[in-house]
Amino acid sequence: MADNTSQNSAPKFDLEGMTKQWQDMMMDSWGAMTKNMVASDSFAHASSAYMDWALNWQKQMRNNTAQFLDALEFPKRSDIARLSKQLVAVELRVADMEDKLDKMVGLLGNMSEALQRMVAQSMAQPQHSQEPHQPAEEETVPATVATANGASSGSLGYGASAPTRKPQGKRKN
Repeated sequence: MADNTSQNSAPKFDLEGMTKQWQDMMMDSWGAMTKNMVASDSFAHASSAYMDWALNWQKQMRNNTAQFLDALEFPKRSDIARLSKQLVAVELRVADMEDKLDKMVGLLGNMSEALQRMVAQSMAQPQHSQEPHQPAEEETVPATVATANGASSGSLGYGASAPTRKPQGKRKN
């Protein structure tokens, strides 16, 4: 039992407490030393000289890069911005032209409908002549009219169709 009491009375070694105390002491000394160093005139001059060197180096690198890209004929940011503005202007013009084209197509459709009505009215009215006109074979209107794309159709476009006249008389075989 004597062994148990001697073991219990020995002082305990507190490693965690000692580490915390050492860390606090080091942080205080490093903090004081850093504060004194940063507050000194020599540090201000040294950091100012370093900043000047860094800014000059950055400027020189920017100039060198610009010269290199000019030699390779790569577009600059300003070139791309200028082209972007021009492209937007062209897109706006194309959109405006599309709007105008849509209006023109609508007007042409209206004109076509008006022409169809006029043709229908003229076909419905009897002609007032004493002797009916007998068209010769070369006066006949073809049943198909060539369209703008080269295809032939039986209409004048936009739904209007041409009246056709057949030659009268006997057909020769």
